[in-house]
Order: sequence, then structure tokens, then C-alpha cells
Amino acid sequence: MHVSGPETGYIATIKKYKDFHFTVEFRWGEKKYLPRLDQKRDAGILYHVDFYNADKAWPDSLECQIQEGDCGDFWMTDSTTIYFHDTLTQPKNGLRAIKFKDAEKPYREWNKAEVIVKNGNITHIINGEVVNTGKLGNTKEGNILLQSEFAEIYYRNMWVEELK
Repeated sequence: MHVSGPETGYIATIKKYKDFHFTVEFRWGEKKYLPRLDQKRDAGILYHVDFYNADKAWPDSLECQIQEGDCGDFWMTDSTTIYFHDTLTQPKNGLRAIKFKDAEKPYREWNKAEVIVKNGNITHIINGEVVNTGKLGNTKEGNILLQSEFAEIYYRNMWVEELK
């Protein structure tokens, strides 16, 4: 899938997921757009998305960051929380929890990102390497979406498996 990227946007699952394993491969294109011309290319995998609070950019959710140099970071949007290093994060819009390992491939190469949520445990995997972990805070289930923020990106080999 080619996302041209001149605006913010997303595609989302119709189904809600509680425990799941989501996988997608991505690579960056050339184009960047205002207001991010001089910033890192940015996208993300948002999960446990709550559209019923409001359909907006960005809805209540947790995010596995897909951003140049920051792949695998957590972002908690619109006051969602996680337990990070055994401490509950404070409800705040746009709180970041930085990955403990870098496994991203160089620009223009394909990367594989995985998010696993199982029994309250969250794992972010980049190119087969666990780069971040946490535990669910105030989310329980929701949709999964791929985000676009003013940069061209390519996605392929997307799949989601519901875990029992």
C-alpha cells in the first residue's frame, strides 16, 4: 500500500481487538510535506483505539511509533496510560515512553514492526528485536490503525492475529 502522505490520516480495522499480534512491513518514500518538511518522517501503529470518544486525529489509543530513529517508542494519546518500568504513566495527551533498544534499518530499507498485546502485557518488536515493553493501564480493547503524518510511506504484508 502506498500512502502519498500530504495530510494526516489513517486506515483502521473494523473489528476491535483485546489480545492480538499485529505485523506490518514499512519503508519511507522520498516526499515530506508542510508542516514537517524539516522534521523526521512520522507514522505509527495505533491500537486499543477508542473511536467512540471522538473520531479525531488522534483518538484515545496507544501507539507503537513509526518515526525515523524512534521506531518502537510508546505514545499515549488523549490521556491513555500504561505501566512503563512498573510505574503507571500519568494521563496526558501525547506522552512518550522511549524504547530501550534501536533495531531500525537505514532509510529506504524495509522494516518489520510488530505489536503484541497478551494478558495485559505489551511488546513492541522492530525487525525481530524486542525494543519496548509495558503493561496496559486504562485501555482494554479497540481498533488498530495505521497512521500517516505528512510523509510518504509504503506498507506491505499487514496481518493481525487475535490471541486467545
